[in-house]
Amino acid sequence: MPGATGRPPQRPTRPVSGEATLAVAAVHDRAGTVVGAAFLIDSARLLTCAHVVQAALGPEAVAPGPADAVVVSVSFPLVASGRRLAALVLPQHWQPGRPDGSGDYAVLQLVAPAPVGARPVRLARPGQAGTRDRVCRVFGFPRALPEGRWFEGWVVGPIGGGWIQLANRSDSGYQIEPGFSGAPVWDSRLRCVIGMIVAVDQVVRPQPARPAAFMIPIRRLPVADQYGRPRVLPRWRQPFSRWRTGPAPAAARWSPRVRARVAALLVALLAVGLAAVPEPLGGCAGPVELRVAAAPDDLVTYQAVAAAYESWTTARAGGCRTTNIFVYPAAPREVAQGLQLGWSESAGRPATEGDPGTPGWYPADVGPRPDVWLPGAEMPSQQVLNLTTVRDYLTVARSPLVLAVPRARVDPARDDADRQRSLSWPELFAKASRGPGEALTVTASGRRVSGTGWQVVRPDPAVSPEARMVDVALYDGAPDTAWIRQQVEQRLEAAQDERGFPLGSLAAVLCRQRQLAVDPAAPAPPAVVTTEQALVQFNLGERLGDGCVERGRPAPGRALVAFYPELTPGVDHRLVLLRWPDSVQSPAARAAADDLRRWLTGPGRDELLARGFRVPGRDGTGPALIEENGVLPGWLLDNPQWELVDGSDTLALNTADQRYREARRPARVLLALDTSGSMLAEAGRGTRFDVAVDGIAASLRRLGGRDEVGVWAFSTAYRDNAGRLREVGRADRARDEALVARLRRTVPAGDTPLYRTIDAAIGEVRRRGGGDDHLRAVVVLTDGRDTASGGLVPRVEGDPPVRLYVIAVGEASCDDRVRTRTLRQTARASGGQCLQAEASTVDRALTGLFRQLWEKEAGQ
Repeated sequence: MPGATGRPPQRPTRPVSGEATLAVAAVHDRAGTVVGAAFLIDSARLLTCAHVVQAALGPEAVAPGPADAVVVSVSFPLVASGRRLAALVLPQHWQPGRPDGSGDYAVLQLVAPAPVGARPVRLARPGQAGTRDRVCRVFGFPRALPEGRWFEGWVVGPIGGGWIQLANRSDSGYQIEPGFSGAPVWDSRLRCVIGMIVAVDQVVRPQPARPAAFMIPIRRLPVADQYGRPRVLPRWRQPFSRWRTGPAPAAARWSPRVRARVAALLVALLAVGLAAVPEPLGGCAGPVELRVAAAPDDLVTYQAVAAAYESWTTARAGGCRTTNIFVYPAAPREVAQGLQLGWSESAGRPATEGDPGTPGWYPADVGPRPDVWLPGAEMPSQQVLNLTTVRDYLTVARSPLVLAVPRARVDPARDDADRQRSLSWPELFAKASRGPGEALTVTASGRRVSGTGWQVVRPDPAVSPEARMVDVALYDGAPDTAWIRQQVEQRLEAAQDERGFPLGSLAAVLCRQRQLAVDPAAPAPPAVVTTEQALVQFNLGERLGDGCVERGRPAPGRALVAFYPELTPGVDHRLVLLRWPDSVQSPAARAAADDLRRWLTGPGRDELLARGFRVPGRDGTGPALIEENGVLPGWLLDNPQWELVDGSDTLALNTADQRYREARRPARVLLALDTSGSMLAEAGRGTRFDVAVDGIAASLRRLGGRDEVGVWAFSTAYRDNAGRLREVGRADRARDEALVARLRRTVPAGDTPLYRTIDAAIGEVRRRGGGDDHLRAVVVLTDGRDTASGGLVPRVEGDPPVRLYVIAVGEASCDDRVRTRTLRQTARASGGQCLQAEASTVDRALTGLFRQLWEKEAGQ
């Protein structure tokens, strides 16, 4: 049978269309109703959404599998109106939506040739399609208008889960609504397809004047590059590689039995001419759309919980899906600002002295207006909770903070007695961070405890609420700042630098721990301050937060074992229900949020237990809280008064924050700013360069008394590719104001010697300061790929360690390769980070990063 092996021709046999309409097909259900769209990507194959196929098959149909021959009906209304064609659902390319927001696509194989006049679409080249401010057109099939209608709008920007948001250009014209799913998004200027419609804001609209829809960008879809090479997609191992590498191996072909079933089915379809119209299945009302903003560290966990709720409600409704939950990552600080601003459509404001700035149009910069907020470990301020937008909040889960130690480093005879309640946090930290030859620790009970040499790593208190809470415990009883510096912070910093741990959140720290745990050549990992729940997820091999791609169970000796101090902080996970005007939040959405709350405090508690949480009101533990996963299930029952502090104790947390700022090491940072010609591109409120200079000005004003900074500008317009605008040194207001004024007069020009600049900047920072204990870092802001470094590979590793941070804007990508590693991997190996930022929010990205590196306030 033609095409049964899943091998398309080397090149499309039909000319590629200069417009999308000749490629668009309508997908029909059994009753002949149009349920969505699809579009030709070569002469015989169409791309669509998996949920469109499922709608065509009906709620009782089984998902396509390797041994199944599943056929749907399609038509091309603009080419051959009224003619139905059969299309096979290729099981090897069937991917329903995943909990993390990826997936939701399917590939269809036409059984008969496409109608005369149908043409495949032209797809955006890798890196060609932008993510903001582009005018786009979509041809789809609203349920009431099966002949199709046009939508014209613009690309707002990316949101969580890899989707990109679209909005109407004005109040007039058609809106995207059910029936557009699977339709191609056409960029009229580039004259190519840049994405596929996947979801609409049918009920809950971020802004009443701009109804929103969402597309999957082409770079995340399984399509072959029409411009000469296979496209390798993130999280993919070239799924369609057979498109360009010849026939599939025999093992990949359909078996004779399956081919016979396909042939019999097609004969039956042809015999009736696709004219039979079966009785429609029992109708289901459309599901309610529920938007949930979640803390990035807990995104994966919350998505799994949301999926369990959707399954539960579907079963309760007899198989009808009643709720679609979209869980997207949003920093608690940004959500809190958004609630205070009413999720405004204003242009936002740039960062200034004492003000980190605020996002502009919130649906574009943060995400859609949420019905539910899950802030994770972050406790919203009472000022936020008192807003009229907040209609209710409650604690649904909790997890104690523990010290997690690799199992192979635990000596049962020496350490088992200290796993439960025998030591305070300062005593346990001393045992873990001191070497065997150092002075013994005398506990409050008079015990003498020797050091183990494990070393300890803690998340960064500047971004981690868990670290802020554990600091309250670690500093308890400390006589002064000098003691905290010598006995706590210096030991934490040494472990952090030696093992390449980032200055980041709990998920970022555990992600690095996993890299060490799965690398047999890496030395034994250190102990880590974490929550019990995150420890369980680590040991189970689950994904850790929004930004960590590493997965897999650690080797038994590198799995983590929890040590529980006598008193320890607890992380309370809260559910916050939000109220918006009826024009943007329907009563059905509010009712669905209330139902989610009832489920989380009722049947859903079992799902929370399965994710490793402790649940208020439940004495028992779930299947995840077992000794095999490194925890002590009965610890809470044996120690009911365990909680030392939680996120609501503002006084204790602020006191610990001040002591941390006074005790932490100063920073020595060299900032390299791209001044190539592409920085003149428009960014919404000035050029990319203008917004970057705003961020530099605000960041310089945050410089602490002992911190040092230098500023370079780099492009081929400078001799030696870089201009040294400010030598590395301490704060100097007059010099810094002159620097900012000079930058505002600068006109970007030339090409981008990115890797040469990184190499030179790291060498410069490494040469300065000798053996002092500064935190050394290089921050590079660029909007383009390297075009002027030849084959140079930056020398990142070395002593003393220098952390590399890259803020990538515009055409620059953290996934660009530096020989064998991506820019993201290169930065991460140094203990740094690569951040993908929107041009209009570069100033906020800079100030947020420098808040971690050097914000000290008056303590210095």
